Amino acid sequence: MPPPKTGVEGWFPAYDFDANTFKTAPKAYGPFTRWWWPGNDVTNEELQREIKLFAANGFAGVEIEPFAAGININGPADQLARQLSWDSALFYQHVAATMEQAKLSSITVDMNAGSGWPMGGPFVSQDSSVLALKYAEATVQGGQPVNVDVPRPVPQAPQAPGFNLFQKTDPSLSRLEAVIAAKLVKKDGGQTYLDEASLQNITSSVANGKISWQAPAGGEWRIIAFWSGPDGEIPKAVAANPPGFVADPLDSNKVMVAYNHLFGSRTGLPVYYSHPLRAVFNDSYEFMTDRHFTQNFFAYFKQQRGYDIINYLPANMQKGYNNAYASFMMPGEKPVYVLGDEDWRLRYDYDLTVSDLMRNQFILPSDRWFEKKGMLHRTQAYGVKMDIIGNSGAADIPEAEQLAGSNSEGFVKLITSGAHLYNKPVITQESFVFQGRAEMTTPQKIRLLADKAFASGVNQIIYHGTPYKYQTGEYGSEGYNPFSSATMPFINFSSNINESSPFWGDVKAINQYITRVQYALRSGKPHSDVLIYFPFVDLADAQVVNNPQEIMPSGYFKGIEPESSAPASNNDKGVISEWYRQLWPVVNKLEALGITWEFVNDASLQQARQDNDKINIRGNMYDAVIVANVPYMQLATAQNIDKLTQKHVNLLVVGAAPEKQPSFLNYQQNDMATKQAISAAVKQHTSTSITDVTALTAWVKSLHPAIQFNNEYNFTRQIERDMSDGSRIQFIWNMSDQWQPISLLGDKGFKGYYFIDAETGAITGVENSATGVGTTIKPYGSVILYASKNKLPDEVLSPAPDNMQSATILASLDSNWTIKAGDAIANKSTLFDWRTKPNFIYQGKASYKTTFKLDTKEEANKYYLDMGTVYYTADVFINTKRAGEKIWAPYLLDISQYLKAGINTIEIQVTPTNRNVFIGEAVKGNAKYVQFKGADKAVMPAGLLGPVSIKVVQP
Repeated sequence: MPPPKTGVEGWFPAYDFDANTFKTAPKAYGPFTRWWWPGNDVTNEELQREIKLFAANGFAGVEIEPFAAGININGPADQLARQLSWDSALFYQHVAATMEQAKLSSITVDMNAGSGWPMGGPFVSQDSSVLALKYAEATVQGGQPVNVDVPRPVPQAPQAPGFNLFQKTDPSLSRLEAVIAAKLVKKDGGQTYLDEASLQNITSSVANGKISWQAPAGGEWRIIAFWSGPDGEIPKAVAANPPGFVADPLDSNKVMVAYNHLFGSRTGLPVYYSHPLRAVFNDSYEFMTDRHFTQNFFAYFKQQRGYDIINYLPANMQKGYNNAYASFMMPGEKPVYVLGDEDWRLRYDYDLTVSDLMRNQFILPSDRWFEKKGMLHRTQAYGVKMDIIGNSGAADIPEAEQLAGSNSEGFVKLITSGAHLYNKPVITQESFVFQGRAEMTTPQKIRLLADKAFASGVNQIIYHGTPYKYQTGEYGSEGYNPFSSATMPFINFSSNINESSPFWGDVKAINQYITRVQYALRSGKPHSDVLIYFPFVDLADAQVVNNPQEIMPSGYFKGIEPESSAPASNNDKGVISEWYRQLWPVVNKLEALGITWEFVNDASLQQARQDNDKINIRGNMYDAVIVANVPYMQLATAQNIDKLTQKHVNLLVVGAAPEKQPSFLNYQQNDMATKQAISAAVKQHTSTSITDVTALTAWVKSLHPAIQFNNEYNFTRQIERDMSDGSRIQFIWNMSDQWQPISLLGDKGFKGYYFIDAETGAITGVENSATGVGTTIKPYGSVILYASKNKLPDEVLSPAPDNMQSATILASLDSNWTIKAGDAIANKSTLFDWRTKPNFIYQGKASYKTTFKLDTKEEANKYYLDMGTVYYTADVFINTKRAGEKIWAPYLLDISQYLKAGINTIEIQVTPTNRNVFIGEAVKGNAKYVQFKGADKAVMPAGLLGPVSIKVVQP
């Protein structure tokens, strides 16, 4: 057994890019997949078979997720008992069999923190579960003695359709934390306005459950009692009966008890620590309480924020405020009580305190617990209102996801920026998953979503995901799929990546591409030219607004997927949403100019120092910081920016400079100090203030990046990595469906320039000239620029690819096709979208056959089959010999060696998604596909649409 690894550095040792390694990038750099088990109804034989299957198809690892999603809770009793036997001795026997095979197959294993999410289960008692701050009120008249029972909150646990998310709690476990009295001003729009000057802490007036207090004269008064107690939340989809409770994340002692139960000696897992068990995963913080709380919160708050929060607690009460699903479960909610115009500052301070607790009581203790055992802690540090950048950076392996934040770069880059700022080398992402898009995932979509993630800083994809092969007769022919099942028809998520997928045979090729890119993007260390200040700690999912230039918002593939499935526009008008809308023109201009960027939080800027006129944050160097239309800035941040600009660091202010800070303590005085600090910073000679983004062109020239674009390109996104010798890797993604030429200029210090195609592994050298280096990027494609301090040896280089822009059409083949799909046949046909033909609309794989005549074949020429538009993969046979498969754009295949002079036959086997087939089953009334019922208007395009042609490239 290899020795245990130590910490992040032990698991992910630093290395520089090596061209030889890249071509055959080791499987260890490949993607993982989330492996869904139907609870514990699994067998050792099948688990081990699937581990071998993952290894054979290019996966580097799996994340085991045993849960109850998608199972039939009304199924046979013995079956349900097996499914809900997670955390039993038999479960750990299954895990052990998996681990043993994983070691043999060189598969790394991560485990979910329990079953379902958030972490919890039957082993978590009420007094160890999530603690919430609750309130209840009584009304009394002023000027009279008061003798009333302390009001107690009435349990009102929110539920979601089809889920039991809470269970009853014991009232005796609730504890009175404070009682506040305040004079009523008015009630308006469901909110209660209180006189802030009248606030009184009357907790000392409580004895034996009674309040004895003299109400001041005048008007009506509210007595508000604040209680802490278990909120009753249970883990979602936990494969156990009873389900137990969610463990309290703000109490590290309770968190450690949970880990000892789930991964301690009783489980048999210690023998697998670090081999093959890499990490334990905590999913996004989808707690459902109204307001987070913990014992000693008041004292901790006063220590961190400098004042007592107790009198101001009413301003922090809002239904669903800390509920991760509030945006759709209870939209439009407002604070219950209003004290004044500065209440937002009180909530900011409370949120920031919860943020500190999440980091110091949950994330960092989790890191330490697993590190002592040779493992890592992987987590999605969002869902709670907190410093997402800092808390992501605190995790051993920060993880983003494409489901959250509408798949916006404005969300994903918060997590990747945190990883970069806090020097975490691997950033994972829960990928290829979107609500309402079951069976819409194609190789092309995977490629685009992966490239979008890579360009945002992610460097390890985790598929969401792969169901264990499981058929109990309750599912369709594809078997168990927890997120698209007749057992839960109201939930219909993508993706289903296992043997039942029509594209399973393409997964190995997809993973080879992902592996090569991830090898490149984990080499060296991240480089970004500029930082963009992100001031918010109260970000909710619904507040993220997509960049208008982004593709695939919420996973929607415009022009491919049905318009009826397009996501609704984000019409949120809050401060954060409006900030994003103003930011995107700035980002788009920077990207068009080839400037790489990432977000920065207050904690990092406050630690920043000047280093040769650059910004140094924990050893990471940046050319400038941008403050763009922010509504406020922490005072300590403003003061350090002022110090940095005095030392000639570049500052760019876009729009109005901030004139206030967000904390409640001495806010008038501190607002003025913040304004003065930023005003002074803006006056420094290395500072620039602009109101029009067109001015960015001139400002960027002052940065002198090592690699810059020759022109403005509106189709790109890019990410950069620096090697220890100063060499540079730059991943450039073409977001468009067109061939795009691009030209770049680099410093004279680079000795060699190479464009790398991660799809083929080809590395092509290019000569640098006065006009720079250039290439053409394929539609929806990507290229890696390697600007090296040394020349690469010729043996690792490949010939330059054919210039398809100079190709000429030899023959057009858009008619006279014989098309067969199931029992549907079209003879002597032109090409068409299957949606237009009733007998084709619900079909699966099809065969397209035709012939063409080649008068003469010139051996020096290269002949290509250009298939135009294909939905979604094309396996090509020329004269009965397999010529190759194309799984994404451009659907262009070199067929030179298969052609002959005279008549040639072409067969193209086209594979669509399963979506239309499953909709067809639902239309026929098949109850196993009820989740697709009524979706007949949302069928996907299918078939070979062309135009199809034979093209020739002459030498």
